[in-house]
Amino acid sequence: MSKKQRLTTAVLCALAWIVVDQLTKAVFKQVLAPGDVKSFLAGSLVVLPIYNHGAFLSLGAQMSDATRNMVFIYGVLALLVGLFVWLFRSPRLGRTEVLAIASILGGGLSNLFDRCVYGGLVFDFLNMGIGQLRTGVFNVADVGIMLGVAMLFFAGMKRKPTLPGSASV
Repeated sequence: MSKKQRLTTAVLCALAWIVVDQLTKAVFKQVLAPGDVKSFLAGSLVVLPIYNHGAFLSLGAQMSDATRNMVFIYGVLALLVGLFVWLFRSPRLGRTEVLAIASILGGGLSNLFDRCVYGGLVFDFLNMGIGQLRTGVFNVADVGIMLGVAMLFFAGMKRKPTLPGSASV
């Protein structure tokens, strides 16, 4: 892919994740009152509003506000900038890697937006599972991040290593 194709694809994909995440958050903030719990698909999908201080599964929620902001605002911003630079400067990235990085960027930027607007909090509202086996509460941005990470992992598994000094195809 050319640099222009990579950037166009990435921007469109990231924007799609941001728009869908922010729209679903806006809808569920309007539909659900604090403490509301709605169950669908025989309890396999539960919708409940939670403002999360931490990251996935409330990781880091017990940190001080200053430390949490340093990690989840400035640290995440640095990571997202690094991913964008990788995307911008890596001509060998295929479509799968570009979409993966863009999914991480879109999800990360959308949750970062929440943290900046809502005093370090992220709005989560989805929970899935069967019986007692359940996920943590998450949002659409988290799906984008996890999907992007999984795509990068599997794309890396498919890629053949090149030896130093050998010509790559």
